[in-house]
Amino acid sequence: MENKIIKVGIIGGSIRNRWASATHIPALIKSGHHQITAIATTNMESAKESANQIGEIEAYDNYKKMLASNNVDMVIVSVKAPFHKEIVLDTIRANKHIYCEWPLAVGTDEVESIMEELKQSTIKHAIGLQSRQADEVKLVKDMIDNNEIGSILSINMKVSTHAKGNWVDQAGSYILDRGNGATLLTINGGHALDVVTFIFGHFTEVQANHHTHYTEARIIDNDSTINKNIEDQYLISGKINNHIPVVVHLQGGAYPQFLLEIQGERGIIRLYQNQSIGHPQYGGLSISLAKYDSTQIITTSQNDDFTVLLEDNKEVPFTNVCRAHQSFAKDILLNTNETPDFHHASYLHRLITAIEVSAETGERISIE
Repeated sequence: MENKIIKVGIIGGSIRNRWASATHIPALIKSGHHQITAIATTNMESAKESANQIGEIEAYDNYKKMLASNNVDMVIVSVKAPFHKEIVLDTIRANKHIYCEWPLAVGTDEVESIMEELKQSTIKHAIGLQSRQADEVKLVKDMIDNNEIGSILSINMKVSTHAKGNWVDQAGSYILDRGNGATLLTINGGHALDVVTFIFGHFTEVQANHHTHYTEARIIDNDSTINKNIEDQYLISGKINNHIPVVVHLQGGAYPQFLLEIQGERGIIRLYQNQSIGHPQYGGLSISLAKYDSTQIITTSQNDDFTVLLEDNKEVPFTNVCRAHQSFAKDILLNTNETPDFHHASYLHRLITAIEVSAETGERISIE
């Protein structure tokens, strides 16, 4: 990979875009395999402002013009989810490699149209499910693969965020409208569910219910209110690989937390965030382990049964995004397939749709 450079254009790369400016842009600037060559936003002033801060690069107020540039090999899509489908389809047709933030699109119908277009393409594609890049997630997967705690009896996960309840700022108000595809289930749930599927494999059935405590929220910038049509509680149960019971509780407008607890015959693994905002993809994860030969020898549970194996003290959320870009660069330059791609995204969208259908109907849904 030495001396090979990927020329990158960022759609939604405004310095004012908090996510792009905190993750993608610094990760690419520090990379030895990338060069940012273009920025596209919906406003030429902001595009030029961002381009000038990065260096002498191209600025566009129309992403389609950027896609026509010979100075762009790869595109990053870092805009709100409702705009993903059109941009992704145009990028595929322009024959550019593409890294798209999660979710891939709004709903499975849009995702299916993207997957159909990909059948005619040879480009490399990656989805922003960067929790998989965390050392802690990889270590838990290795422990499970190596039978560290014996046969898995159950998986329990709790994910909660202070947001998506009864308050919001003006910039984030779009997340309270289901049609924008950035709900508690798709964003917090999607990233967390991907951790489980990465470690264990696919869900083969789910049954869910949901609840809404708040039907409107206060916009804290101006003390007005906005209607809210997304749920703030999900209870999800199911099975992985047809035999491992799994329970997931998603909460909005609650004390923020991420905790994945894996119960085995010979121990318990806990993967958690000490300073959580309910987004495992940000990093800052830790692993604790309690091991025993048999539950027969345990009379009571104690906090000191657990030993901390690994704690992430690296920069969040930058670190995992940086690693995702390095992984994707390898895929592009060496023709590997190590980074989660649109096929992973398609499965996760189908899982989320199954959860939504089950929550509406009460039915247990089988997943292929």
